[in-house]
Amino acid sequence: MLQKILVVDNEQEICEVCRGALGNLGYEVICAKEDQAIEIAKKENFELAIFNTLFDETTGVEIFEKIKQFRPTLAGILIADHASAGIVIDAMNKGFVRFCKKPLHEKQLQIAVNETIAITNLREDVTRMKILLPLYKLGQKFMAAESEQAIYEELVDAIAQEVQVPAVSLMMFDDVDNSLKVVAYRGLVADYVQNLQIKSGEQIAGKVFQSQRPMILNKEGQHLNPYLEYMNRQELSAAISFPIVCKGTVLGVLNVSESKAGMQFKEADIEMLSIIVDQAMMALENIRFVREREESSRVRTQLEQYVSPEVSNLLVQKKQDLLDVGRVEQLTVLFADIRNFTVLVQSLDPARLRLFLNNFFDMFTDIIFSYQGMLDKFMGDAALVIFGAPVKIDNPNIAAVSAAYQILSEFEKLRRLWQKEERIFEKIGLGIGISRGAMFLGNVGSSKRLDYTVIGQDVNIAQRLASVTHSGQILLTDRVYAGLNGNFSVKAENNMLLRGMVSEVVVYSLPVSDSKPE
Repeated sequence: MLQKILVVDNEQEICEVCRGALGNLGYEVICAKEDQAIEIAKKENFELAIFNTLFDETTGVEIFEKIKQFRPTLAGILIADHASAGIVIDAMNKGFVRFCKKPLHEKQLQIAVNETIAITNLREDVTRMKILLPLYKLGQKFMAAESEQAIYEELVDAIAQEVQVPAVSLMMFDDVDNSLKVVAYRGLVADYVQNLQIKSGEQIAGKVFQSQRPMILNKEGQHLNPYLEYMNRQELSAAISFPIVCKGTVLGVLNVSESKAGMQFKEADIEMLSIIVDQAMMALENIRFVREREESSRVRTQLEQYVSPEVSNLLVQKKQDLLDVGRVEQLTVLFADIRNFTVLVQSLDPARLRLFLNNFFDMFTDIIFSYQGMLDKFMGDAALVIFGAPVKIDNPNIAAVSAAYQILSEFEKLRRLWQKEERIFEKIGLGIGISRGAMFLGNVGSSKRLDYTVIGQDVNIAQRLASVTHSGQILLTDRVYAGLNGNFSVKAENNMLLRGMVSEVVVYSLPVSDSKPE
């Protein structure tokens, strides 16, 4: 699109010179007489305007001044025959950039236009830098903040400095108390703000928080404003209450007040607040993103001690915080116990024993995770596993028994491998007990150390069953057996009175040789 230049002159001769000289430079020249110029300038945008000095009743300077009222950035070139120094100085003060004498030559005009446009662009760049540079520096300050509170303090400092008001307070919404509370302030009495709480919809700040719309209150000129009654401090002459919004969610309210008599706030002040608050909210969003990422990483690290990385990622994505969870659920637990482990301890040196246990637990963990079980803990020569939480599975009983069968099979391979070097492994084996029932799942411990685990009678039953198994045997309770739906060959055993139990437990067994699914 061609850039347009307005030529205002009653003399056709100057218009023709402008068309010829500027058309060659790629401009579109629109000529107008003095009585047409203002209306044309209202309808179209021009790169610059060229004016003849004198008309019948007014001057080009006066017309240019009227046009500048609605085109404040328009640059001008003044053309005159015998312009006095006073006229030229007045023209420059009104926004003209260049002065050309008659007769007007094409080369002279082209140079003046090029220089005028260059100067105008430079002025725009300077103006833009004057606006953007402080904002850039302000944004750097916000981004350098290491906490939300630091951002709040930088924000009230920036408002006090840039808007130049004597009092600023930042109120953020507290979900616990369901009210706005002051988190940072300047120019206010500490006793007044420290205990201040405002509910949504109450007073000016509460109404702004509720509506998410800024409010200007000027004592002068706003006598009919229904909210002026809330400005009960006599020293106040004007106030703004501005909503703090981030990603469409209102987080709080910024309040600024002026005490100088006759001072009034305008829409331009709202724009300034909006720009500064937006900078702060970008920094706040960044701080929260980093914090959430660190928290997710911390939770994921903890989860991967219990569950597979895939399950851990799923829980983190669902934002399930396992660090503050506790509930009673129907779960299936598996307890595995190495038989004759004491003999092994007495026969192997600690380094070799540790290597064997690491081999065993690596194998054990891989199998448990493949069946979406949660590894509760290792206890020396034993391990406790949960099926059915924190991730729900279709049939925890089948998953537990399937995992148990595979663990016994892989343990036998591992035992034989070690037996080639250490004959003592002929005497060891693995027994597994599986039970199901209501138990507490959650964090248990002190404020300094928590353990995410299960507690309940059926946890003890699984442990007792594992302790009485023969090598290569899986013992089940009746509730586990009922959930297998005939998928495994299971043998009914005599009821057992387990250690610490007041009544007998119905028990079924799944020997290794008979444990393949039907």
